[in-house]
Amino acid sequence: MGTLYLIRHGQASYGEADYDKLSARGHEQARALGREWLAHAKLDVVYAGPLRRQQQTITVAREAGGGPEPTTLAELAEYPAFEMLSHLMPKLVAEDPKFAQLTTSPTPRLLDDAFHAILGRWSRDEWQVDGVERVSAFVERVRSALDRVIRAAGSGARIACVTSAGPIGVALGLVFGLPAERMVRTSIVIRNASISELRFRSQGFDWQPGQLSLVTFNGTSHLGELQTER
Repeated sequence: MGTLYLIRHGQASYGEADYDKLSARGHEQARALGREWLAHAKLDVVYAGPLRRQQQTITVAREAGGGPEPTTLAELAEYPAFEMLSHLMPKLVAEDPKFAQLTTSPTPRLLDDAFHAILGRWSRDEWQVDGVERVSAFVERVRSALDRVIRAAGSGARIACVTSAGPIGVALGLVFGLPAERMVRTSIVIRNASISELRFRSQGFDWQPGQLSLVTFNGTSHLGELQTER
């Protein structure tokens, strides 16, 4: 059996103009990940998504704990959250009076509610926008990346993928045969710099029951008091 660790990036800069970078807390989380886990994980291969927060997480973790040089895998990027918001927010405001305040005096709580409303409609494929990745394409993108990672692994390999909550939700959904909407909903509870462990058959892998199993989910014991959900 091989082992696949799925690691969410450290806390990003939520609420700032440039979201796609680690916050000060995110840097602390990445250092703890490296010092408390990566230094002892005995990994054979490391992959990381292309987003800056994903790349920064593995860079800072390796500075603290060593480990293999990461390979960038574009398919491990997050779902297109900002594109969804920019295209679909006007539609949401037009359809639900509750969100009219977003155009005049938005609050963090109302923005969160709007994001989850749009994310829900996108994950059920109720709302689509030309040029914005649909949920089915997102799931297939992540599945193809994981398929490539697992098939390239040697017998008994220990692999880590540093990615985002969305791709981790997809991976868990593939284990249990969940629909896309449930995959996306699962991703909402995944903590920053958490580790989820999967086991897979090293030989003759395919996406059938019993070929991929969940061992642990959303582990954060290496973070101590540094835990955050976004």
